[in-house]
Amino acid sequence: MNNKIIYMGISLIITGYPSFSFAKNTQQPTKTDDKVVKFSRLKVSGAQKQTALVKALEKPGAFSAVGTENKLQSMDKIIRTMPGTYTQMDASQGAVSVNIRGLSGFGRVNMMVDGVTQSYYGISPSSYTHGQQPNNEFGALIDPNFIVKVEVEKGQLNGSNSINALAGSANFRTIGIDDVLLDHNLYGLRSKASWGDNGLGYNGMVAVAGKSQLNSEDGYIGGLIAVSGLNIPGSYKNGSGYNSEDFATDSTYKQKPQSQLTKLKFKPNDSHELEFSGRFFQNKLTRRKIDSEDYYLKYKYTPLNELIDFELLANHGKSKQQFEGDSLGWALREGKSENTADGINMFNTSRFSYGAVDYQWLAGSKLMKTKYQKEVSSVIDQDTLIYNPFSPSGTQDLISAYTQLEAKYDIYTATFDLNYTHYRLNGYKPACNETEKCFPQEEANLNLREGGFNPGLLLSAEVIPEFQPFVSYAHSMRAPNSQEVFYSQNGGQSMNPFLKGEKAQTWQIGFNSFRPDLVVEGDQFNLKALWFHTKIKDYITSKPYLLCRPRNDAEFEWCLMNDDVWDKEGPDIIQKSYIYTNDPRDVNLRGYELQANYDAGVFYSTVSYTKETGDQPNSIARMADFSAGDFTELPDYYLTLDTGVRLLDEKLKLGTMITWTGPSKRIGVESIVDNNGDALKDKYEKQPTVIDLYTDYEMNKNIKLMFTVNNITNENYSDALNRANSTAIMEERGKNNATARGRTYMLGGQVRF
Repeated sequence: MNNKIIYMGISLIITGYPSFSFAKNTQQPTKTDDKVVKFSRLKVSGAQKQTALVKALEKPGAFSAVGTENKLQSMDKIIRTMPGTYTQMDASQGAVSVNIRGLSGFGRVNMMVDGVTQSYYGISPSSYTHGQQPNNEFGALIDPNFIVKVEVEKGQLNGSNSINALAGSANFRTIGIDDVLLDHNLYGLRSKASWGDNGLGYNGMVAVAGKSQLNSEDGYIGGLIAVSGLNIPGSYKNGSGYNSEDFATDSTYKQKPQSQLTKLKFKPNDSHELEFSGRFFQNKLTRRKIDSEDYYLKYKYTPLNELIDFELLANHGKSKQQFEGDSLGWALREGKSENTADGINMFNTSRFSYGAVDYQWLAGSKLMKTKYQKEVSSVIDQDTLIYNPFSPSGTQDLISAYTQLEAKYDIYTATFDLNYTHYRLNGYKPACNETEKCFPQEEANLNLREGGFNPGLLLSAEVIPEFQPFVSYAHSMRAPNSQEVFYSQNGGQSMNPFLKGEKAQTWQIGFNSFRPDLVVEGDQFNLKALWFHTKIKDYITSKPYLLCRPRNDAEFEWCLMNDDVWDKEGPDIIQKSYIYTNDPRDVNLRGYELQANYDAGVFYSTVSYTKETGDQPNSIARMADFSAGDFTELPDYYLTLDTGVRLLDEKLKLGTMITWTGPSKRIGVESIVDNNGDALKDKYEKQPTVIDLYTDYEMNKNIKLMFTVNNITNENYSDALNRANSTAIMEERGKNNATARGRTYMLGGQVRF
């Protein structure tokens, strides 16, 4: 907390110290021979704006992006509007968890904030899970009020973003100095607030920023401070009027998270740029206190030399969870879980030409160190601390080198990617009891190591604007994490010292299409459509094992003859363990993705469609002790249509967002596994169409008002991949426990000066 105050104080001094030349609020017009040269105001219609969405649609490959600063929707809903991208919803975590093509978690999806990989592992006590065990999930602790853009890469390699990223990456960009300053002002303020009924509560954010120009015409020193707070009641009503406290929440879900963000930037000239950022998050949720702090230092060196474009990013982050009394269960007390992450990423980009070919060559290296540790006591005995999977502890080190070469000739572009990644995973394995057989038998410090090369290729051609095909291949890998290797449901006997990393091969074929003046003059149409197929080897999943420890021939025969020992009492030679293993079967994920955008200024429409099939096994640890991980299989298909009109010189926007979700699956009602040891899934029916209405009015460049009605028809349905809807429970599911909110009203506004 002291560091946070110091860094924010420095930012405040830099942005507001009176010796800085902030008196001149706007840049001066250009003078020639003592005459002022004035330029007419350029009017840009909505159809001509290069939004994050349009830029992603014009880029070859499976890229998606969305801006978030002018939306009242939740971050989950915003991310789910992108094809192939979903979220794991868990109201008890207070974090964002991105799902790409049915995969999620640290290593399967590289979640980043401002380019920094996130590795937070949330542990949320819950009274609604099977056996009243906590929920566990990887996520990013980021205040949605600070996010201005989300960028997603799927199935292809792209420099450092692809390190330890099996399915792809998602980067959340936070508000910066230039996002606050208006019309080239040297200082400014940006604020927004919103309120919603039906359990949404209110939230607000204020950001102030300033620049002071240096001697150099292009040099400046600047800073930003932003603070945000939310008040979330926690409980809500579904479409049938049932309160979520009857099936998914309780009083501990009420929360008031607070966040702070500070950025300092020093740019003496065009060649050097140095930026420091500190981001802080505090919350009390489900009987635990959460504190997180993240720092990064970024340096860019861009001299007037096409061969040098250097960037260095160093980061440090720490998150803590402190649990109340008996919140972790009947035996554990006063638990603490801590996660620290350090990293450094450096790379250089060179640009040159040879003959008729233009080249861009990137080379770099990325190092990451992630450590998980815990403190906990027991009211029973020391063995209880060993025989439970609360906050598995260990250290993961990643060392990588990567390169990317892009070659452009005429209408053709080829991008070659290659990285080498080596991981080391360390942690403590307790000794097995004398009556238990495991390897190694005694206590040991496990040290798992593995490395490999990961090549990738993306080919594209701009045949005509309406048809720009591309094809890509990528080999990716991810290291096992501490939560898998050191899962301690049965002490050392449930740990796997031979667990290997996952490897995936992904093919993608698609095309981009661009057409201006499609219907009327000045409009613009963009389309991206693709097919993908991912094959994963050594997929990591937990399975139940019934271990027999015979002491003589009679007991050995008893083990062989009793295949229903799950339900019978027998000699003290049976031990049940949940162990993470590499599944011998290949996992295949394939499907189609489409996104199109049409903008004519007065009218706009965006459609996003995903159709996917997957056969990933369902982990028993998701429904057993401490509910590790979550169900991640996407619905059969999902489609979002966002369309509307702009009136009053495009200052008033009226629109609707319609969501269709196909049949989905979830964890079985009871903890049952099939013959392969995979937890059974339940199918549930196609969900109703959900319609949202929204409007915003830009009164002037300083003030914008927004209003939204979600689920206007008050449908009763269940969100796919909502933890409350995909956890093993001991009752039938129906209208009384459908997890989604009923009709909800939201009102908000934004102020900029």
